[in-house]
Amino acid sequence: MILGVVGFVVLNLLFTILVTFSPLNQRFNFKYGNFLPAKLQMLKVYGPSSVNVLFLGTSQTNNGFIPALFDARLGHGVKSFNVGLPNNRYDIMLAYLQFHQRQYGKLQLVLLELSPSIQEKESRHYYLPALYYRTLIEQEPAQTFAYLSNPLLADNVKQELLTSSFSSLRQYRNTFSPVKMLDKVGGKVQQVTQRLPVLANTPAMAETPSDGSVASSPDGADTPPPAWVTDEQLAAGWYPKAQSAHMKTPQGVRESVAEARKYYIDGQPSVNFEKLRALLAYCKREGIPVALVTWPNHPAFVREFQRSPLSIDYQRGVVRLLQESPVLRVDLNHHLPAEPLAQQVGLFADPRHLTPEGAKRFTETLADTISGQL
Repeated sequence: MILGVVGFVVLNLLFTILVTFSPLNQRFNFKYGNFLPAKLQMLKVYGPSSVNVLFLGTSQTNNGFIPALFDARLGHGVKSFNVGLPNNRYDIMLAYLQFHQRQYGKLQLVLLELSPSIQEKESRHYYLPALYYRTLIEQEPAQTFAYLSNPLLADNVKQELLTSSFSSLRQYRNTFSPVKMLDKVGGKVQQVTQRLPVLANTPAMAETPSDGSVASSPDGADTPPPAWVTDEQLAAGWYPKAQSAHMKTPQGVRESVAEARKYYIDGQPSVNFEKLRALLAYCKREGIPVALVTWPNHPAFVREFQRSPLSIDYQRGVVRLLQESPVLRVDLNHHLPAEPLAQQVGLFADPRHLTPEGAKRFTETLADTISGQL
């Protein structure tokens, strides 16, 4: 038994070292939704010393802000970068901003996504914040104690960060759990049997539709971006998001909005501006201009939010925040109205995220709105 425990500890240690110091780390991080390692690599290639504008936010920023269009619209030597991260939090944005300033110098402007879904005190999806902090610690190990002693860092994130630092098996437990492994084996067996009609006793599954077009997943993830999307636009942290098939019918829109309500409204019992206050206070001390940007949401989702108690608390909190820390606020929540489905060009990938066309319109409007602030 003792030998078994020692063997497991050694195996765990070797695996943790292998994952941390190999390309597997970035691959696993990306699989879990941690785009920060990939974005740091993109930033390195892009030229971080010349970047003077950052957009910090969640997946809405990740999918909806196109730095190349923003820069071209503004001119004046503006070079921006998209640091939108799924399930991001304001304490992580502050940690990244401080890291960026230490590494690359002072910024000319910081754009901050303003949303009720990132106002919380604790974090339900604690594994992703822990992955973001771990990525920052890998860049600057000396900051480990500062992160762990930060009172704004949720307790469950601290615990996850500590345990996962000693064990990649713990960190990537969803990937290596017996249930997941059996599911993967079962999926591979199913794929094989589908390609062997004799074993499956059914016709083989067609890999492409009969019309020769490329098959796409229900959420449109396999749909290629529009022809106007260039490598230059993708080089600065923008990740395009295709329109979900559910957004192409009235019933699908209603179902998508109902699902979004469960996650972003019903699952968010209260708002808390403590972390955002700390971020704004840091920018004020450093003399960094800030613009708070409210993203376009599908009108059906906006109506659901406005009818919820969360909306009243959020709006009051924003008013108090701006009284305490006066900064530019750009509210584009109603900027992209949903067109009739028959005429729709596909501005919303889902109730909360923009398609490439929606991102293009939003980015150009944002640049025009703040053009006088630089």
